[in-house]
Amino acid sequence: MPRKAAPITFETVAASLVQSLRNAVQRPSIFGYHPMDHQIQFHKSPAKGRSFIGGNRSGKTVGGATESTWFLTGKHPYQETPEPPVRLRGVSADWPHGLLQIMLPELAKWIPPSFLVNGSWEDSYNKAEKVLTLDNGSTMDFPTHEMPLIKHAGTSRHAIWFDEEPPKAIFNENMARLIDTGGKWWLTETPVEGMTWVYDDIYLKARTDPNMFVIEVSMDDNTYLSTNEIDMLVSLMDDEEKQARRAGKFVQIGGLIYKQFGPGCIIPPLPVESEEFTSMLKHWTFFNGVDHGYNNPTAWLWAAVSGDGVVIVFDEHYASGMLVKDHAEIVKETNRKWGIEPLYNVGDPSMSQTNPLTGTSVQIEYTLAGVPVISGNNDVDVGLQVVASAFKNHQLFFTQNCEKAIWEHGRYRWATYSNKVLAEKRNVQEKPNKKDDHCCDTLRYMMCSRPEHIEKVKQNLDNLRGLAPSLPPDGVRYDNVHEEELVSYSDPWVGSEF
Repeated sequence: MPRKAAPITFETVAASLVQSLRNAVQRPSIFGYHPMDHQIQFHKSPAKGRSFIGGNRSGKTVGGATESTWFLTGKHPYQETPEPPVRLRGVSADWPHGLLQIMLPELAKWIPPSFLVNGSWEDSYNKAEKVLTLDNGSTMDFPTHEMPLIKHAGTSRHAIWFDEEPPKAIFNENMARLIDTGGKWWLTETPVEGMTWVYDDIYLKARTDPNMFVIEVSMDDNTYLSTNEIDMLVSLMDDEEKQARRAGKFVQIGGLIYKQFGPGCIIPPLPVESEEFTSMLKHWTFFNGVDHGYNNPTAWLWAAVSGDGVVIVFDEHYASGMLVKDHAEIVKETNRKWGIEPLYNVGDPSMSQTNPLTGTSVQIEYTLAGVPVISGNNDVDVGLQVVASAFKNHQLFFTQNCEKAIWEHGRYRWATYSNKVLAEKRNVQEKPNKKDDHCCDTLRYMMCSRPEHIEKVKQNLDNLRGLAPSLPPDGVRYDNVHEEELVSYSDPWVGSEF
């Protein structure tokens, strides 16, 4: 027989009401949010763009969801927000994980039922359209990185929350949604992809741009997490992944090649007319290097080497889409600016390859333009060791004006496999990643040319003369160095006369 329902009494109604009140109090909502110190800094920042860069479980997603809740409800305790109804957007990595398992559950946790349509999440969230509508008319839509770029267009928004790093094109498209309203955006991410565009365009830029704010947070800053549990979680990770997932640090995935390169390798610019540079003109040897490209940038570097082997890279030229003759004019003009006569120019050996259509080569074109380039040593392994050793032994420096060279060498990394499954099955790669390496290649050619036997330089320059027979013998000054000067030249690094 079915069990009889318990009689409804005043006591049972009172007990049910008490339990409901307890459940309401215990249910997380924005009214029960007690932000940690680093979350308060994030919420208080008046910057147009804010980035919460944190390790896993550092409280970054909570910060993003609660910030969105305050904007939707118009109840922000730390700063003024637009009056509801407002239009927000939440951008996540994908639909099944980023949206359904992270962003939506986090928002549902913090938005009080009193702000939902009929007090119900089901009545407020349209699954088909992926749009959340509050009782006050505020809305929030949820495109993902998987969607075509056109799906990230549309009408203006008052604010956008990016949970995890978006592709640059998607970020830019969403920024266009904020123009009409002068809206704000915030990014919450663990930097597991390494030094991507976010590092350059947001993290570094925030150091000098008041419109951007970045806070870095470690797992250990989350007062609700056990240190022992954190230690267990990261115990099986490699050092780079620990830095990203525990400390929320940008690391170069694949491993930096020049771990010895850092702020100590960067010195102030050399003033052209200073006493220091005038002294260098008398006692140092000057030489240039090039990695040539057309669609990819051409990178020229200017360097000086002292008698005890210290090399200072003090200028650069970095540009794409230019003809050889135009690069050559810039090289000659830069030499005149510094008042130097480089002993030689050294570059990529592939520049000597003859184009079957034109019958010439990049090397010949530079020679005809008055900037002969000898072929460098392209043994990559040797070159990497020579440069790394020079950094380590404090014999190689960049001046601060060599921005591209500094930028490339600070993130020059080993190649990685296309996915983590392959990476776990194979040994680590021992070749550099072929991206943003033009100054790095140039420096390898230059460093492997030092010390250089002077007769070898002379022989190479004589060979280049043979590549341009139409030029009068006395009409070209090879690398701005006459033959009689070459014969009597004493290389201060080698320490012998030739």
